[in-house]
Amino acid sequence: GQVDLSPATVAEFGLGLPDGMVRGAGRADVTIALQKGAPGTLALTSNLAGIALVLPQVDWTKPASARGSLEVEATLGTPPKIARLRVQGGGLEAVGAIDLRPGGGLDRARFDRVQLKDWLDAPVDLVGRGAGQAPDVVVSGGTVDLRRFDRPAGAGQGGGSGGVLRLGLDQLIISDGIRLTGFRGEFSQRTGFNGTFRARMNGEAPVAGTVIPARNGLAVRLQSQDAGGVLRSAGIFSSARGGDLDVQLTPRAAKGQYDGTATISNFRVRDANVLAELLSAISVVGILEQLNGTGIAFSTASADFVITPQAIEVSRGSAVGASLGVSMAGLYGIQSKKLALQGVISPVYLLNGIGAALTRRGEGLFGFNYALRGTSDNPDVQVNPLSILTPGMFREIFRAPAPVLRRSGE
Repeated sequence: GQVDLSPATVAEFGLGLPDGMVRGAGRADVTIALQKGAPGTLALTSNLAGIALVLPQVDWTKPASARGSLEVEATLGTPPKIARLRVQGGGLEAVGAIDLRPGGGLDRARFDRVQLKDWLDAPVDLVGRGAGQAPDVVVSGGTVDLRRFDRPAGAGQGGGSGGVLRLGLDQLIISDGIRLTGFRGEFSQRTGFNGTFRARMNGEAPVAGTVIPARNGLAVRLQSQDAGGVLRSAGIFSSARGGDLDVQLTPRAAKGQYDGTATISNFRVRDANVLAELLSAISVVGILEQLNGTGIAFSTASADFVITPQAIEVSRGSAVGASLGVSMAGLYGIQSKKLALQGVISPVYLLNGIGAALTRRGEGLFGFNYALRGTSDNPDVQVNPLSILTPGMFREIFRAPAPVLRRSGE
């Protein structure tokens, strides 16, 4: 025969689906097999015409005007047991089984594989929390690709009533070159999406983080006790060793753009080709030997920056140690690796930095202006040797503005 499918059907069978997920009304074909002395079995199929399915938390909708596919195989006991459920439509495909509670409502839904558009491919469990409560979500394995995830309007804001989200992903893809592997985290959705996580940067250096709601989405704080390992495994800077890393990212209104600050403390830089070119250009032999030996020690490095899918704009960057001080501003192409950076390098910073109160962070009273062009693999270093004659308090008069991103974000 045929049956109606509607929100009333969901309530009648006590399926425990979130309020508002099922809208409209449609029809389904149903076959019921009755056997003496055993529970009956039910097979139901529908093209979902006239039925809208909505999950705003992940920006998924199957419009009522679009067709899809629903297949259900169930045992008609008390409670009924849904041995197989397959739903497809609107970019979602999920196959699993559902256990219902004796009094009605969801106990646990187990989906061996859920594919949502092109950003989620993972096994997902929904764990019931009682009548009127959205289920907890458990993801154990698989991949989430944030490059392809369109953030829903108001994502991360407070006022939600969702359950706990537990993620145990094989990998969380951030960008073309950055993946958080072995990702483990627990997040609350009740007062705005927030929680903590731990992972490894591209399968190597360990990191830990915190996620909190922000105006344009989710703000992230990332920390590690192996700053050099994180930078190396992320493909950003391969010459740093050790150190403590603290990065904070706040989303902008434009997709994929963040305002960021980063701090690294107590680290060394060894065998850095860009820094070697700079030290050679200003003929600082002793510090160059340190670079090629045990490495140059820096007590702190910090930066304020804007990150986009194409480039990083550093508005203020510095690194300070007893032997050397460096300031930096400009652009770095993430995929092209092109450099458009400039700043000041100050040798013997422990003494030279006495006058640093009159200059930018990382610049001593006397220093050499430099510019970097080319790529990070093959830098073109330009140093103005006469700039050391300009004391720090007058340096801004002769300094050209650093390159910046176009306002379009390109």
